[in-house]
Amino acid sequence: MKFEPRYCEKNVNVASQSYFREFLRLSLLLLGIVLAVYLVLGYAADKVAERLSPKFETAIAAGITSRFDSDDFPRTSQYLQKVLDSLASSAKGLPKLPYKVSVQDQATVNAMALPGGHIVVYRGLLSELKSENEVAIILAHELGHYAHRDHLHGLGRGLVLLSIMTALGLSGDLPGFIAPSLQTFDLKHSREREAAADIFAIDLFVRTYGHAGGAVDAFKVLARQGEEMKGPEFISTHPDILWRIASMTNHMQSKKYPKGAVSPLPGNGVLPFPDDSKEKSGTAGD
Repeated sequence: MKFEPRYCEKNVNVASQSYFREFLRLSLLLLGIVLAVYLVLGYAADKVAERLSPKFETAIAAGITSRFDSDDFPRTSQYLQKVLDSLASSAKGLPKLPYKVSVQDQATVNAMALPGGHIVVYRGLLSELKSENEVAIILAHELGHYAHRDHLHGLGRGLVLLSIMTALGLSGDLPGFIAPSLQTFDLKHSREREAAADIFAIDLFVRTYGHAGGAVDAFKVLARQGEEMKGPEFISTHPDILWRIASMTNHMQSKKYPKGAVSPLPGNGVLPFPDDSKEKSGTAGD
């Protein structure tokens, strides 16, 4: 009889499955746990943000916004403040904050809402705007973030994300695959906030001016600049700019908002005002 050795299926010296498969399973399990923790803590941070009083927000804002206290174009900011005050007086659901706007001398094509009611607009964005309508929709969009408490939501979620990533930093290379997943969730939330602020801005614009004429022109400027189309949407904090324009246009049509005249900028129609700048040894931000 010829001896034929049999393969032993159960052997303590042979792994029942590959190490890679086991590592993948544990990694996915850990990722799921971390994402669940982030979602729960992010939800809790959102609820806390919604309940913060304007007085408390103003108190904590001082340490966050102090670097933006200087105003590089005072006369231009005075004009923007008049537009902002008009919008704020027409807005519904705004927290009672001391809303103010200042201009920073940087080439960035952007504006942002800081805690405490301070809106910062950069020279790079202002220089692209050609009418008061475009100025108003930008400021109305930032007011939308205050109405939805987005600036506090973002701050709270940012702290949660930082805490989780710091904790995971104690475990070797774990942040290498977990951090991008957390950031993807946060970016999706950020894009949703931007889209909601767009709709708020359109409604506030019409409530203030009585029509929707020129309401999306500023976003067309951004589209031409390509500032928000440098990468895929899933890695952007803003929705695709063309999608935003289409969404706002559809909203205006569904509401049957009337069109109206575009209001020109004061003076020679250039922002910041050409004769309005502090003396500097050089131009910041270029």
